[in-house]
Amino acid sequence: MKFSSVLIAVLACTSLLLAQEATAPKAAKGAKASTIMGSVVSVDAIANTIIVKVKKGEDTISVESGAKIMSGKKEIALGDIKADAKVTVTCKMVDGKKVASKIVEAAAKAEKTSKKSTAESTTSTTTTTTTEPAAAPAAK
Repeated sequence: MKFSSVLIAVLACTSLLLAQEATAPKAAKGAKASTIMGSVVSVDAIANTIIVKVKKGEDTISVESGAKIMSGKKEIALGDIKADAKVTVTCKMVDGKKVASKIVEAAAKAEKTSKKSTAESTTSTTTTTTTEPAAAPAAK
């Protein structure tokens, strides 16, 4: 009787562990990371998603917690990415969804400054002041 009770307890624990593993999201074995390049349509920092415009439409990508998000060489938060920013997203398929592990925003290019000649023409301004004599006192 004790042996059957122990066996039932072991089977119950094993089934709980297997059920827990089955519900945990995992990448498919052998799944390779893919790279998506495009411009940002929108970012939802609360839902941890980013929508990227690509050649054939738009991709909605979930962002995993702990994903590395960079702007140039500087680490930023997901909410810091603005619409129309150019991004490169490294992601993998998890449970049929694209999940980003790294997002790199292209650093803003420095504005090109045109070289202007520093020679300036100097203009001389002359002010002429005319003084009129004071009016003579009126004769009586």
